[in-house]
Amino acid sequence: MQIPEHVLHFIWRFRLFRQFGLVCRNGERVEVVHPGNYNTDAGPDFLFAHLRINGQDWYGHIEIHVQSSDWELHGHDKNKSYNAVILHVVWEGDKDCYLEDGALLMSLGMKDLVEKSVLNKIDRLLQNNHWLPCSYGLNNVPEYQKIHVLNRMGIERLEARYETILGLLKLYRGDWERVCLSLMAGAFGMKVNRQVFMDLSEILSLKLIQKMKGNSETVQAIFFGQAGFLKSYRGEDPYLLKLVDRYSYLQRIHSLNEISGFQWKFMRMRPFNFPTLKLAQLAAMYCKFSSWFSLVVGALSLDELKECLRELEVPEFWETHFHFEKETSSHSTAITEQSFHLLAINSFIPLLFAYGKYVGDQNYMDRAISWLESLKAENNSVSRRYKRYGLTLCNALETQAVLHMRSTYCDPKLCLECGIALAIIKRD
Repeated sequence: MQIPEHVLHFIWRFRLFRQFGLVCRNGERVEVVHPGNYNTDAGPDFLFAHLRINGQDWYGHIEIHVQSSDWELHGHDKNKSYNAVILHVVWEGDKDCYLEDGALLMSLGMKDLVEKSVLNKIDRLLQNNHWLPCSYGLNNVPEYQKIHVLNRMGIERLEARYETILGLLKLYRGDWERVCLSLMAGAFGMKVNRQVFMDLSEILSLKLIQKMKGNSETVQAIFFGQAGFLKSYRGEDPYLLKLVDRYSYLQRIHSLNEISGFQWKFMRMRPFNFPTLKLAQLAAMYCKFSSWFSLVVGALSLDELKECLRELEVPEFWETHFHFEKETSSHSTAITEQSFHLLAINSFIPLLFAYGKYVGDQNYMDRAISWLESLKAENNSVSRRYKRYGLTLCNALETQAVLHMRSTYCDPKLCLECGIALAIIKRD
């Protein structure tokens, strides 16, 4: 039976092989004290392993192949960086292998050390084409193991967002305030208008907005003008005409750029999610407070940020409008609880976590994680399906975890990298 190399990695990593009486190809007795740290970058597959060979402790790296001949096929015999390899783990050992310095490399064959039942369990999982390949065994996984995996996945999602935020920080040349604006704008845009909101945040004159803090009409004029909405307005509403006139003046004086108003999407959206109302709310945030980044990193709880949002004053015009043209019945312009959750999950929390990781302060990172745990579980199609198959999702950290699990592990079929798969293989 031939098996893929990544399956061998999994077997070695979690010691799913016979542990006693191991004998290398050259007759040396070997004991695996520590299999090493799994390496997904260039170099040997497992780093800093601890073996005991004929009673003597050895420390070094492990390289894993299906066939012994793969050692030469991959050019490791000519690569000095592999001279620290102390054991060649193979499925089948068909020849002797040597290090670059000419030393014989000890080799351990795995074919006779792995129970067939283990291979069958792995094969069943990897060949399962179900939406959730591990669904058949999920209910048998202990709750504490599920919680452990969800916590890991939730933090991995924050780590992934950290990398995205590093890209924004580079784009904005270390300006955390602009990064904050970009994240908040993307959160207001949600899935449909996220990219357009972020494109707008890139060209917004933030310094001018901060300078005009407290002058609602001017700040609103900048947001709607640079968003491209005022250019096409042909109505007669006094409020909007003031914005058009104010923006026309500011554009001439400050050479403001704008995006096309035709990029914004309204179709198949609830009126409360229209980009015009969301833009009015975002502008109101900068009318009231000039530095949202400072507010986020200085807040000790999400309630502090929620209180700041309660102080916002969205122009009266939007109490009877969702967009420029059509008047509606009176409605609230306050940021709803659901919108606050989206804003927290997609901007405040990843920003705080990223800043903490960037400056090396674990307190910020821990606070971000606790904020995510304090929010209610999200109700979306992905979280509902995971719950149906046996995962209990109690807070936003865990619902964010399954979104990460779906995109990073389940969809690309990286089941063996997930702790739930290990639990199923060991218990099934």
